[in-house]
Amino acid sequence: MTLLPDDRVFVVCEAGVTNYGDPELAHRQVDVAAESGCDAVKFQAWRTDSLVSRPVAERLAGELGFDWYERMASRELPPDELVRLRDRATGRGLLFFATPHDEASLELLVDELDVPCLKVGSGEASNWRFLERIGACGKPVLIAFGLQSDDEALRAVALLREAGAPEVVAFHTVSLYPTPAASANLRRFVRLQELLDVPVGISDHTVGWHVPLAAVALGARAIEKHLTFDRTDPRSLDNPGALEPDELGRMVAQVRELELALGEPPADDAARLSSSGDWALQAVVATRRLEAGHVLTEDDLTFKRPARGGIPASEAGTLPGRRLRNAVDADEQIRVEDLA
Repeated sequence: MTLLPDDRVFVVCEAGVTNYGDPELAHRQVDVAAESGCDAVKFQAWRTDSLVSRPVAERLAGELGFDWYERMASRELPPDELVRLRDRATGRGLLFFATPHDEASLELLVDELDVPCLKVGSGEASNWRFLERIGACGKPVLIAFGLQSDDEALRAVALLREAGAPEVVAFHTVSLYPTPAASANLRRFVRLQELLDVPVGISDHTVGWHVPLAAVALGARAIEKHLTFDRTDPRSLDNPGALEPDELGRMVAQVRELELALGEPPADDAARLSSSGDWALQAVVATRRLEAGHVLTEDDLTFKRPARGGIPASEAGTLPGRRLRNAVDADEQIRVEDLA
């Protein structure tokens, strides 16, 4: 059994850091993901001491715009809360998983939470030693390439497979928050499909959800989109490109409709189309009253709706030179039985 369903796009609600480490908001994210029809909800797991160098973050705070140690520490969800979130998610029929940003969090997710899969963010997607550890866990891996070259993406996928990952799903993403439409680079999404020999999805940071829909039309197997409760909240870089609860539900509904549009039409479509043709197509009608015995010319023929019962306009070329058996009134259909 593989992670990705065969019959639909795998839609992931990215809870990320738009809960700001607030358990109440995080649990609301789980509920919205379930109510929106998502397949999964994903959180992020880290230990700030393991992920961020305190002295370096302090030294670069002016250049980077934040003290990233303090910023990440304030948003950290504790292990026991992740356990509760997992239980809430699975209780609501969602697949629960998370992105481990450090080895301690990887051990937590695998050994204590027993998540069904792991996500690698762009920040770790070229950390080869960490990828080896993730692949060795023997779980399916989703990996985003927002900061990696194509060669690095190839190496990462190969390394995960060699290390033991039974399934790898690559995500095209652009690590700009929000991502301008001109930077969405769906051409690279198509290129990764051809290059990597694994299923490819999109982890999207553009405003709205038309870009993920376009990716579905281009063959995306998975979509990841951030959820927020206030796109204007300045506490997260993810907020401007995230979706609010009602929007997430609309995106999922439109993904499902698009799946139908890309599939085979219903078996009864032929009969329904024939019914539409009865009124929408045109049939041959007489331009004037034509008497029995008259030999038809092109000037005798015009074309009008509804077509039902008449000779289709597409067959009009066969009529000039034919003799009428019956008289035909002006503006009336010329029918097969009217021909000698």
